[in-house]
Amino acid sequence: MSALWDLGEGTVTEVRDRVDPDLAYTSISSMIRTLEMKGYVSHRRGEGKTHIYFPVIDRETAGESVLGRVLDKVYGGSPIKLLAQLMDQHRLSAKELARMRELLKRAPKRPKK
Repeated sequence: MSALWDLGEGTVTEVRDRVDPDLAYTSISSMIRTLEMKGYVSHRRGEGKTHIYFPVIDRETAGESVLGRVLDKVYGGSPIKLLAQLMDQHRLSAKELARMRELLKRAPKRPKK
């Protein structure tokens, strides 16, 4: 998806060249067709038999969808576990930590049960 977002649109060959020129054409083609079946990508006819693929969802929408699935399936729906893993795996700069604190301060409060 990143390659198509960066390119705007592209053929399988253009996407492969952007991702990794050593990957098989058929691997990239299969991946793009799977994304198309899921509704993330569409295509139009190019020259001859060539298809030109383009994203139909933006990065933010895709990120929300993926993050929601990861949160549910990997972290059991716990944002705390996700954040803890992020903190353990990535060294965050002082600026990034300050931004996270700011986001946490502005987070909507949930009513107590």
